[in-house]
Amino acid sequence: MIVDVQKAFDPPPAFLKKVRRYVRRFPCRVFTRYINPHGSLFRRVLKQRSCAPGSPDTELLLEPEQDDLVFEKRGKYGLSTANIRQLKRRGIRRITVCGLDTDACVLGVMFSLFDNGIECHLKEEMCWSSSGLHRAAITIIREQFPSPV
Repeated sequence: MIVDVQKAFDPPPAFLKKVRRYVRRFPCRVFTRYINPHGSLFRRVLKQRSCAPGSPDTELLLEPEQDDLVFEKRGKYGLSTANIRQLKRRGIRRITVCGLDTDACVLGVMFSLFDNGIECHLKEEMCWSSSGLHRAAITIIREQFPSPV
């Protein structure tokens, strides 16, 4: 699962190159795109103005292919119930997560996967945060989602 790798978050070019190379190995990739609708808590409480519906900053920086899934997260950190149903219909019971921002949407997506019975693992070196909280988020994720032995 490639979380919110989109224009608004402006990840470093080296990060994009690394993720692009890594995700090629998967037959089905799941992309999320963050959309910040008018009236959302992100706008009202957090004062975030980016990612309005239809704006260029919602453009994904990696191109999905025909068999890939693309989920829009409208005013959410994590996945919707409908997203989870789609994953389960595809038979996805275990998923590797990477993307942006480690301390926000990556963490939110992992909690929503876990809460809905889908085993999730983080590909740490394929994550990045614009906030500077990447390492703190990794500490939380390692505690909450231990790697398999």
